[in-house]
Amino acid sequence: MRSETPRRSGHGVTETQRLGVSKNRISVTLCLCGLLLSGLSVSRASAQNPERWPNEFPPRPLAARPVNFPPYQMQTMPNGLRIIAVAHHENPIISLRLLVGAGASVDPKGKTGLAHLAASLLDQGTTTATASQLNDEIDFIGGGMSAGAGTDLSYVNMVVMKDSFERALQMLSDVARHPAFAQEEIARQKQQLLSSLQVSFEDPAFLANSVFDRLVYGFHPYGLPQSGTPETLASITRDDMVGFHQKYFWPNNAILAVVGDIEPEEAFASVRRVFADWQRKDVGTSTFPEPPAPTRRIVVVNKPGAVQTEVRVGNIGISRNHPDYMAVNLAIRILGGEGSNRLHQVLRTARNLTYGAQANFDTFKEGGDFEAETNTRTSATGEVLRLIVDEFWRLQRDRVSERELSDAKAYLTGSFPLTIETPNAIAMQILNVLFYGLPVQELQTFRERVNAVTVDDIQRVARNFLRPDRLSVVLVGNAAQFTNQLQGIGFGGFETIDIQNLDLTAADFKRPTRRAAVDGSSAIPGVGPTLRSGVTSAGTGVPTAYAQQNAVIREDAKALLDRVIAAMGGLDALRGVKTVIAKQRITNTGTSTVNDGQSTSYIEYPDRFRVEAGTIEGALVSGFDGTTAWTRDPRGTNEVPREAAAEAQSNLDRDVIRLLLAGKDGTMEVRRGSSLSLEFSGKGMGSILLTIDPATYRVAKESFAAGRGGQALVEESFSDYRAVDGVQMPFLAERRIGPIVIRRRVTELTINRSIDPQLFSRPRS
Repeated sequence: MRSETPRRSGHGVTETQRLGVSKNRISVTLCLCGLLLSGLSVSRASAQNPERWPNEFPPRPLAARPVNFPPYQMQTMPNGLRIIAVAHHENPIISLRLLVGAGASVDPKGKTGLAHLAASLLDQGTTTATASQLNDEIDFIGGGMSAGAGTDLSYVNMVVMKDSFERALQMLSDVARHPAFAQEEIARQKQQLLSSLQVSFEDPAFLANSVFDRLVYGFHPYGLPQSGTPETLASITRDDMVGFHQKYFWPNNAILAVVGDIEPEEAFASVRRVFADWQRKDVGTSTFPEPPAPTRRIVVVNKPGAVQTEVRVGNIGISRNHPDYMAVNLAIRILGGEGSNRLHQVLRTARNLTYGAQANFDTFKEGGDFEAETNTRTSATGEVLRLIVDEFWRLQRDRVSERELSDAKAYLTGSFPLTIETPNAIAMQILNVLFYGLPVQELQTFRERVNAVTVDDIQRVARNFLRPDRLSVVLVGNAAQFTNQLQGIGFGGFETIDIQNLDLTAADFKRPTRRAAVDGSSAIPGVGPTLRSGVTSAGTGVPTAYAQQNAVIREDAKALLDRVIAAMGGLDALRGVKTVIAKQRITNTGTSTVNDGQSTSYIEYPDRFRVEAGTIEGALVSGFDGTTAWTRDPRGTNEVPREAAAEAQSNLDRDVIRLLLAGKDGTMEVRRGSSLSLEFSGKGMGSILLTIDPATYRVAKESFAAGRGGQALVEESFSDYRAVDGVQMPFLAERRIGPIVIRRRVTELTINRSIDPQLFSRPRS
């Protein structure tokens, strides 16, 4: 259950499925401090794939057997209760499942865990029967009953023999409509939840999942600890539970499935008789803050003494009712699911770095996420992280093979019959599609919809929804033993939080000691990290706490930004840069060649540049006039594709001086990492990370994703700074794109010299 264990192990798994509705050759342009652009083109050598012998493959799957989904009927009562009945006469068993459209996502601010706590008490006594009496009765009729809550829903389930159907229906009605919320049961359930939290907070996997959810969803309810925290559970009262129940538990906010050894007409008649007096009520519509846009952020939770590292990598995804759901489902299965699982093949089979790896695709009403997860020995943390990120890039960049897609399809269609074998399973499938507003006919056409997905569909959704340049990364383990590996693989801008200071409700995940001193709260002994609610003894609500925390983060970023601007020459000097002309010597080291050349770059702000370069083929000139990008070589002049023009504009937007000014002016969002770095986002671009030299506070490195679809991670380091008309400019830069290294040494540079506008225009011939 997500409210108990934040992460899910299914692939393409929706909430009702997870719960079971129960408790259970890129053209590279060089920059001088992001300003000086070179039109040199470099090609990446093709990866070598020597043929292996013997070449073994698993046997092809057997042909799919016919699947006949049992017929169903649906009715809606005058009070709004939707009923679905499915006759399934193989065994004299009937499954009853009631869903209510309210879960942890509607928990009031400062009361996380309310839905979970209230729903878990539904079957622990009603106004007419105690918990013991309910248990005795369900045992007497040989049935089973459970209740609980997930992210978007609450539920009550019963499974009984056919001869007890009427009594079970009455019990279901009583439990759902008239819970007692007895004080002794509340105290017992709270203690159980606290004990569960105590165990969970010692589990690195639980912590990795919790931090990943918060990182991906931000302060959207999906990102908060949905089973509550010691503080929020302590603050929840019986009145809170009664209020939650009275607000959401109404027939027009519920769906009831009756599946088993019963005819639909009999099922409908009994349900109408028992639930006819359940009056409808306007529930209203819940609104949620938007999850943050995907942003590259690496959080390390330091657990000293750990011998393994839990690794989570992913980004925000799509909701269950998205039209591309099936194609995305298959894409993630190829990445790390049953039937294919590239991650397992790379990490386990080929390199023996882990016992297993997988990718999950989780979907909810308001959104979803993609996540790769594994654990590995501490010494291999950096290598595993690099390989996982490489697989995200590969899935987005390269077409998958027909065999990979075929195998993923075969698993999905072959396992589908197992999901409709029993009344419980059938009810779960039907409730799943109804809850997400999908047509029930989808179940009857499941195989056709799976088999309709093509290789082109996989590549399209991978490029549309995966964000390899903006992945959220969580590492839980002994930080002292692996963080030195991160810099070498391009993840130097990480944040480290000691496990005892972890706070999931803080913007920087750190528990402020100042706030702890004010409110006097602390973790329960032995529980582990404190997950604070942000509610002070004075009754301050969570939004205020969040706002205060975010204000601190923004001020911290602003202070660092101001210091960097001063170190780079000062605000006035940077604003005064209108043109730049530079001559430079370029050394391009590819996978097997080294090329040297001279180039001259012309920049005119805000949107024009020209690069003249000497190559072995002759003079090469590239230009951009703000709209059109073009090139001229010995063969003639050509206008480059629109995508290249867009990339040219992006190069200008990623100019370091322009970034600093945009952050100062508020046209781009700036966030500070725990290390000395600034992350910029906005203008429709991916995140751009500037790493700051702690000795000089000048920009030491810029990292971003470039190319079509963000297909290449680019890292450029800057050094040998010299003052030019009051502006600090790097005279040495080194850019890395995979195996390609391009080194640029400036030999002459001038600022604000007049440039003929015709230089930027495309030549006529």
